[in-house]
Amino acid sequence: MKTTMGWDHTRQSDFTPQEHEGWKPGRILSPGRGIFKLAVQVNGDEDEWEECQARLSGKALGRGEVPVAGDWVAWRESGNQRVIGSLLQRKTAVSRKAAGTGEKQQIIGANIDVLFLVQALGPGRGFTLRGLERYLTMAWESGCQPVVVLNKSDLSENPEADKNEASSVAPGVEVILCSASTGEGISTLSRWLENGVTGAFVGPSGAGKSSLVNAIAQIDLAEAGAVRQGDYRGRHTTTNREIHVLPSGALLMDTPGMRELQPWGDEQDANSAFPEIEEAAENCRFRDCTHDGEPGCGVRQALEEGQIQSERFDAWLELRREMAWSEGRRQARNRKERDATLIQIAKYQKNLKSKKEVW
Repeated sequence: MKTTMGWDHTRQSDFTPQEHEGWKPGRILSPGRGIFKLAVQVNGDEDEWEECQARLSGKALGRGEVPVAGDWVAWRESGNQRVIGSLLQRKTAVSRKAAGTGEKQQIIGANIDVLFLVQALGPGRGFTLRGLERYLTMAWESGCQPVVVLNKSDLSENPEADKNEASSVAPGVEVILCSASTGEGISTLSRWLENGVTGAFVGPSGAGKSSLVNAIAQIDLAEAGAVRQGDYRGRHTTTNREIHVLPSGALLMDTPGMRELQPWGDEQDANSAFPEIEEAAENCRFRDCTHDGEPGCGVRQALEEGQIQSERFDAWLELRREMAWSEGRRQARNRKERDATLIQIAKYQKNLKSKKEVW
């Protein structure tokens, strides 16, 4: 397949030491249970790649390095197999708090350039401003360029009003009205996807992500479900994360729908999706202002003057509380694990000392 896969001169330069040790670069197209679908260069040609399978070495697993879709890895041949030895540095990483009650990070994809935040319009829509704010927080924290995609515009009674509504919580972010059924907005989406650029679709289940992938590629790359007539909601079809290479040479990743989204990070990461609050905070008298009644609070003043919507401020507070609580639990767990390690070291040293005294 003709594409750069996102491999560039900077990555090649950084990879030189590993190349001298006999390693070769590859990109994870789809993770698996021990076996990964990998894209590798054909005869060292940076513009020609082929798919193959590779397994993860035990040493890499021992270091906790489990690749995800989009990761660059170092691999070499061992016998008649290709073996992945290590992960290369990630430029971006899209992650969220793993579903459930635990405090674990789930990395959705790596080295993604453009993150398309797909929301569905029309009856039974999943589109809400508060939900979009959470996806924007995830996008900014990841280091990707976000693009808001309002899909199923043909089902909306007033798509332009929906677009204006989305733009109000996404300053500086392009908002695109799309319909995989009618073709509206597909060419606008495609302009983001040049040769070597990696894009990914994220959004709730049934938002139409797989249909958009197929519409952009103009072939059926991803399984798509029809809209249910009863409630106009799409069906959840994608069950894994896989990168598709488009005819343009761009790369596009479809992801399973998210039934819940809790962004990963600390409370400061919530600020990126609320730039008007972050800007107003620069006018606070105290650097550690909590915006909860302190004198000279720039945020409270902006609220009173209508420069910040009360709904946005409440959503920001809720998101910060949620992320601060999660960060607190992670720190407590890390302290517990560190203390347990220190206890084990102390026991080992005590046993070693006892053996020396016996000798």
